[in-house]
Amino acid sequence: MTTDAGGSWLVVPLPSALLQLADRKVDGIPAVMGGSLDDDNPAYLSVRFANARDGWIYGSLETASGPGDAGSVSFLTVIWTTHDGGLVWHSLSRSSMHDQDGVLDLEATSNTVYALALSKSFRVALESSPVHRNQWRVVHTTGLGTPAGGGPLSGAIVFSGPRGWLVEGNDRGTSGSARLTYKGIWVPWRPPCESVGNSLAVPAASTQDHLIAECQMGGFASPLSRAAPRGAKLGSTWLYVSNNSGRTFAPVRELGPSSEYFGPTLAVPRPETFVITGRNVRRQDLLASFDNGREWNIVYIGNVMFMRFVSPNEGAALVQSPNGPNQLIMTFDGGYDWLPVAF
Repeated sequence: MTTDAGGSWLVVPLPSALLQLADRKVDGIPAVMGGSLDDDNPAYLSVRFANARDGWIYGSLETASGPGDAGSVSFLTVIWTTHDGGLVWHSLSRSSMHDQDGVLDLEATSNTVYALALSKSFRVALESSPVHRNQWRVVHTTGLGTPAGGGPLSGAIVFSGPRGWLVEGNDRGTSGSARLTYKGIWVPWRPPCESVGNSLAVPAASTQDHLIAECQMGGFASPLSRAAPRGAKLGSTWLYVSNNSGRTFAPVRELGPSSEYFGPTLAVPRPETFVITGRNVRRQDLLASFDNGREWNIVYIGNVMFMRFVSPNEGAALVQSPNGPNQLIMTFDGGYDWLPVAF
């Protein structure tokens, strides 16, 4: 944990019961690293804090695996919370969430924490609670469905001030989406890529009005849409921008042809600054544009798996190492320079 923008770090103990679950060996490897038989590796733990005191650890841990049979792998949904800055953690009841792979994403505004989850009835549901106490309830939403086939279900929630956006689906497209209004109500929302292929695109927001998203032309087993930008080719990736809180999106320019890959890790610390992961052979380097996407530069070489900005200048990213522990890198100048963090 850091309280001075990464200048120094403190070791904060995690709850012993959670550590026992995470370190428990399944087929010879820790439960938190499970899913080796599945390329999507569904075992993970994530941390979110709304402020200095209120935070959550959530994710999925492998609990059992049949010999040589990926279909028999099972995972346990876990969600823990603290309201004293991490000194004491409590496990939360998952009364409405599915026991396996339940939490798709968890994010918080200054007042409310939201969890996008798979319910026990195998429906996608949104739950919320005040950040200062544990009073969870199911939020009324419409249009959140589950994919008819394809890869594992995933989802994401994005906030900027009082506004928010959520999407869920898989490699076959977006299954559901919603938008949070100023009144605190989630309403149906047309996601950015719906008209050009319905690819599952998580937007990034620099302000309450300005969002960006990357859209792949053509959906699952679908031809090029008539709504595609002029000159676009099937499978190419384009940058889309909204200046009206996501009500409408417009194409800006092509990011790359179908032979190039742009990862889902996307950030926009300022309206004119875009930071994204792009694949180079087997690596997802960090690319940045500081002129509304006209020119792009590699700002960090490495397999970047996660990135988040907490201000226009300060951001952090997690770099996966093939031979050792993952590494945290940080920027303090809006994405121009990234340096490893020494613990």
